[in-house]
Amino acid sequence: MKTPLKVTVTRWLLVFAVTTASGLLGFMLPSLGARLTLPLLPSGIAAAATTRWGRGMWPAVFAAATCINLSLGRPWLTDVFVGAGLAGGACVTSWLLEHYHFDPNFTRSRDVLVFLLAAALGMTLAPSLGMLGYAIAISPSMPLLPINWLRWWSNVTAGVLLLTPLLVAINRQSFARLLAQWLSGLVWLAALLGCVAAILVLPGPLGRAPILVLSLVLIVVGAIRFGLVPAVATALAVSAATAFSFAFSKGAFGGGEELAGLVAIWSFIGALVGLSLAVTALLAERDAAASAKLRAERRYAQIFDGSPQPLWVHDPVTLHFLLVNEAAIRQYGWERAEFLERGTDSLAAPGGEPVLPPAEARAAAESGPAPFETRHCTRTGQILDVEVWTRSIDLDGHPADLVFAIDVTERRALGRALLEAISGEQRRIGQEIHDGLGQELTGLALSLRALANQAARERAAMAQDLAQLADMVSGCIESTRRIVRGLSPLSDADGNLLGALESLAQTSSLSGTPVRLRTRLDASLVLPLEARSHLLRIAQEAVQNALKHSGASRVDVDLWVRPGAVTLTVDDDGRGLGSPDADTAGLGMRTMQFRAVAIGGRLRITRRRGGGTVIVCDAPQATFVVEIA
Repeated sequence: MKTPLKVTVTRWLLVFAVTTASGLLGFMLPSLGARLTLPLLPSGIAAAATTRWGRGMWPAVFAAATCINLSLGRPWLTDVFVGAGLAGGACVTSWLLEHYHFDPNFTRSRDVLVFLLAAALGMTLAPSLGMLGYAIAISPSMPLLPINWLRWWSNVTAGVLLLTPLLVAINRQSFARLLAQWLSGLVWLAALLGCVAAILVLPGPLGRAPILVLSLVLIVVGAIRFGLVPAVATALAVSAATAFSFAFSKGAFGGGEELAGLVAIWSFIGALVGLSLAVTALLAERDAAASAKLRAERRYAQIFDGSPQPLWVHDPVTLHFLLVNEAAIRQYGWERAEFLERGTDSLAAPGGEPVLPPAEARAAAESGPAPFETRHCTRTGQILDVEVWTRSIDLDGHPADLVFAIDVTERRALGRALLEAISGEQRRIGQEIHDGLGQELTGLALSLRALANQAARERAAMAQDLAQLADMVSGCIESTRRIVRGLSPLSDADGNLLGALESLAQTSSLSGTPVRLRTRLDASLVLPLEARSHLLRIAQEAVQNALKHSGASRVDVDLWVRPGAVTLTVDDDGRGLGSPDADTAGLGMRTMQFRAVAIGGRLRITRRRGGGTVIVCDAPQATFVVEIA
């Protein structure tokens, strides 16, 4: 937004008046008894004005520098060059600060370096143009001594370092922390006044070391407790007192050779200002990092507590709960305090099922989505089917495990009901095809065969056609039987799982890869028909995956029946399901997993290191047999 002309003119007048007054004061010091002039402040005011209010302030800076030089009785051409040097140096400094995205509040450590370099580089224009003006207007043959250029540059650069940070950063909130801590602020101000007084009173050799230490302490304390502006104001006050002490040969910095003293004074001032800015910037970066970390922790806490899925964090060694969200509290029924007093074994369901996946399953889950299916027990004793997802995280510098425990009890019940409905409908359709269409086709085939035989005896021309029709109907009957076997895989075996597995092994061996069935019957097989159908489907899918995708040279199917459980194992020596060819088997694996869960069992897939895959399905069965009369 464009600044109103009235405001701009007011700023011009203010910059002109303050710059002129500060410059005249610096050049008047010898008349007051000082041994040298100290025109420090005009350059700091000029750089601050062009940085804060824009480079449009250069006319006021130029006019002020010209007036200061005119008051000294110098030629007008010299005045023009001096004014142009100061105005140009201030504009170059502000341009460099803007170009390198300088923050006047020194919130980053790079801002300190940018400011120091901008001040040092920008202010080279002031002595360069000024001395050129003196050489042209006073004596073209006057040598441009490097020592004079260095003294001039040191003065204007020191002015920028002293005043510009204070003037560009000051605002209504600059002293808020100082006022809020008024008691410690009064102590700090009293120490600052004591330091200034010591600079002006103490003798040089004895006073400089403690003054230096006290100055550094005041600046560090001011930056830490009260912020940027009080810190740089401290550096300004101490620097002004030091310069006054040296100029009037009084106090700790009085006396000594002029050039050596100036070098010491400027070095001391640079150290004070640099320290105040560096400490402020480092503190600002620390505070910004702490704030960012706090915001991240709050966001994480909000996401963690607000997640609709149950989450907890536990110690991977002790398995003790460290964090728990509201969804987990609702799912399991314990209060947060009760949760945090327990370990994960509190969720163990009867039967010895693990609460968490084993180590190898957790390692596999870290590299891809692989939920672990188990059962958990709530506070009231309710058994939940859950999918467990685990991830290793860092919690306050310590390793921990983040766990997602998703209740899938209703989903599993719905899935089981859906599979039962599908299986029932398949059986119904298969039975109707077998009893209806199959019988009708059989009757049609017999009739056609009888007609073909009769036509053959009578040597009718259509005898061969009727025989072909009979053969076609016989083919339809075989197709119908294959459809029925697909809809109800146990139909041909009259529900006998062992017979169906034997048929599967024989049929699959026709592919060229031997498929062997081994059985171990330590108890009667009393699984219901639905469970037997699911086990057969799992065996079919596992065998087909091994034959199609693993390149196995053998496949073994084992069925172990024992009291209370049935275990089906399909073992091959192929490349394993991790091979690229096995990507197409993903849906089949998920289907097997779903079928296992539908019968209350669990599917385990193990990949051998040397190649090969073992698929194991454990299914519970009743431990007694109901005799049917």
